[in-house]
Amino acid sequence: MAINANIASLLNSGAFSSASTGSLDLSVLANGGSTAARSGPPTKTQIARMAPWDSRAPQPTLSKVAADALRDTRLVNTSLGTGPGSAVRDDNDRDLFIIHNSVQKLQALADAAAKDGVSADTRKRIQERINRGLAEVNAHIAATKLEGAYLIGGRRLNRHESEGIQRGLLQYDTKPLVNGDMLAIPQGFLGDRRFNLKVTKNGVTTNIDINLADMGTTDRTVGNVASFVSNKLEAAGFESRFERVQTKLAPTTKGGTETLQQRLRITTTASETLTFEAVAGDSQPALYVAGGKTIDGAMQSVVSKLTGLNGTDELSSFSADLAAAKGGTAGVRASVVGPDGSLYVIADATAKVNGQTPKGKSDVILMKYDTTGQVSWTRSLGSAAPAQGFSLAIGADGTLAVAGAVDGRADTLTSTTGNGLDSFVAAFDAEGRDKWYFQQGATGSDSATQVKVGDDGSVYVMGTTTASYGGAATLGGKDVYLQAFDATGTIRFTQSLGTANDDSPGGLVLANGQALAVWNETGGARMQAFDQVTGTAIGSVNNLGSANLNAVTQLAADSSGRMFLAGRETAGGVANKLVALEISSGNVLFTKQSTTGEAIRALTAAGDQVAYATNTITIPTTGGTTRETTIVGLDADTGSQNFSRAANQAADAPVAIALAANVSESLDSLGIPQGQLRFGMSDELTDRTGLRAGDQFAVIVNGGAEKKITISDGETMRTLAAKLNRVLMRDGTAEARSLRGVESLVITPKPGDRIELKAVGGVADALKQLGLEPGVAVPRPAKATGGTKSVSDPPPIIALEMPITGDVSDKTKAKALLDSFDGVLRRLRIGYREISTDPTQVELRKQNAANAAKKAAGSGSGVAYYNKQTALGQDALRRLGVSV
Repeated sequence: MAINANIASLLNSGAFSSASTGSLDLSVLANGGSTAARSGPPTKTQIARMAPWDSRAPQPTLSKVAADALRDTRLVNTSLGTGPGSAVRDDNDRDLFIIHNSVQKLQALADAAAKDGVSADTRKRIQERINRGLAEVNAHIAATKLEGAYLIGGRRLNRHESEGIQRGLLQYDTKPLVNGDMLAIPQGFLGDRRFNLKVTKNGVTTNIDINLADMGTTDRTVGNVASFVSNKLEAAGFESRFERVQTKLAPTTKGGTETLQQRLRITTTASETLTFEAVAGDSQPALYVAGGKTIDGAMQSVVSKLTGLNGTDELSSFSADLAAAKGGTAGVRASVVGPDGSLYVIADATAKVNGQTPKGKSDVILMKYDTTGQVSWTRSLGSAAPAQGFSLAIGADGTLAVAGAVDGRADTLTSTTGNGLDSFVAAFDAEGRDKWYFQQGATGSDSATQVKVGDDGSVYVMGTTTASYGGAATLGGKDVYLQAFDATGTIRFTQSLGTANDDSPGGLVLANGQALAVWNETGGARMQAFDQVTGTAIGSVNNLGSANLNAVTQLAADSSGRMFLAGRETAGGVANKLVALEISSGNVLFTKQSTTGEAIRALTAAGDQVAYATNTITIPTTGGTTRETTIVGLDADTGSQNFSRAANQAADAPVAIALAANVSESLDSLGIPQGQLRFGMSDELTDRTGLRAGDQFAVIVNGGAEKKITISDGETMRTLAAKLNRVLMRDGTAEARSLRGVESLVITPKPGDRIELKAVGGVADALKQLGLEPGVAVPRPAKATGGTKSVSDPPPIIALEMPITGDVSDKTKAKALLDSFDGVLRRLRIGYREISTDPTQVELRKQNAANAAKKAAGSGSGVAYYNKQTALGQDALRRLGVSV
């Protein structure tokens, strides 16, 4: 055939001779060996032999490719038609050209989304096409088998190693208490400092009174205080200890001196439980504030604890950023204080927060902060569909409940979906471990907006729906529903509330064995009591006439039988009115308008106080108007103002506030958390990540069949490693490694073997949750040493690093995805140059080998490399049918 004749002519001329020292005009090879083609545009025959990216071949504009991709039902077209590459006979080349053309279409779509002026509808259409196209192209790549080479959609690795997952340790380090050496005395250690330390061992609890006044004239350094408490523990026969830990803070300027910091470390044993409590006369109220704040250009959140509320000084015990990984957002929606004064918050996150990785575009993150501001643990709902959390509650037994809405099926085996948004409620124990999850969508859209937990662990939810929900009657328009669950997640009852018009939830209170539901109708706010077990209505509907509220927007209650309603007096008015009611009688205790005249954005009550958050308009010194969040505290009986504090939160983002009635001033000053010292000791992966039982990923050994690995109930990193080893057999090892409280999974192939990890279909990406990435691990060949044999090189591997998902919801994200596709195409072209039998590529590899050999200048390894590349080139020619 003609091409073989041209190649033979070149071979006879010495162009392929290893002895040749002259350079070859590669344009001859590029044009199929025809020198005449260099004087004019290429012919159709010549174009058919070119790679699709060859600059001499006619190239369609990306805008046309994008338009065609939007119209086409499939992006992968296995026919190359009569265009570039259509005349190649090598199967590898054809396969790579087909993939190139498919990825180019995705590239064109991302490029279109990265332009200015793209409408929301067009962007949505592009996003949907990219999602379908990614699934199609990745499936085609996975099914493509190259001859003499290995193609993977992910990355090539030496081994698979997960990101570390934090484990609980039996020690607690306080925040830095003082700057200075071991003789420095923290200001907080001075004065009247005392607390009660309870130690529980073998079911027996011992009280140890700690009063720093008993130290006498001994300086209250961190080390001396640690020894003082440890001596008391030792004298009582316990193994738990306090000690001083010194850390170093790097200098802030070049050539500066480092700063020494002192902190306390509390170490205990698995058989001893430590609980820290306030003593009489040493407690004070505290206010937790959580809300949005711009951090590094992205909307994140900040959590603060304010004390000294009844004084003139504004004291802040701590302020901590709640931020998602770079490029993501984290917005707090709700918060609640636990019995020990700890704070629980829920946030909607679009990226990793404290090791918890959203499965979908957004997930609901649940976090516990101790009273010093340190994160005790972080859990995620684990929904693969976009989810939002609206309400959070805690019960006397420590049961936590989260309610919200999810757009699609969440990652559970029992959940069902309706159309549009679905309500969800998730229950966790005091350590954030899953108890149960419920999602049952109506045929319309619905969402859960309020949640409360009963004394027995039962859960009550209010929400809104546009259709029949939970079997309850449809009233018309947007209905309000009330649903109750027992402690196991079994539905007790579902009730519909409202009228034939659009109605909305106002709030929910549990008191005296009743569930008090408040909702809004066209004619005003309404309240109805229901039996907590049966759901039977008790009494008649109260139109809240005494409260004179047209609509309720916020609701809170305290343990003294008081209910606080915030809302608006007239339809369309500002929701800036606060009304306090006595629950049992319905009598109005007081009414109040927000001091700023703006809407009340959040409400909380505890002890003898109620507090609300609103906006304040301020004029900065540089000119212009800004808005900040202000929290006002009132006496719960009279409504008289107790305090007013400015908060460091954005006024245009949700804000959550929570009052703690009694927190220990001494424990705060010593940096010790109030309540039981917990370490998040669970080893189960479903407690420490967003994984759920039933999540899967696939393992492929040496290109064989996919073997799915399924996460089981109670799965730990160690049991997962054992499960993997049963699949890997002798071709590799899986190991659970633990170092300094961080546990990771390491999967290593044996020399000469390869192990691929792959995300599988379904609602979850288990690899992402484990901190692993899809790709192939192939160990690098061992270098030969004297008296040993080297491990032979594996076949060439083309790792495309193809995205699994893509986001073009805005211009910046579309540009990032475009860059990702550009990288895929670049890596595909590099792979083509490495394995193609095209004469140009063969000669280029030969010349590269010759150059490498020259640089080696007599090195044995350089000669070996040259010989190997020459052999590869000769093998490629043989596959074209050329005798060499």
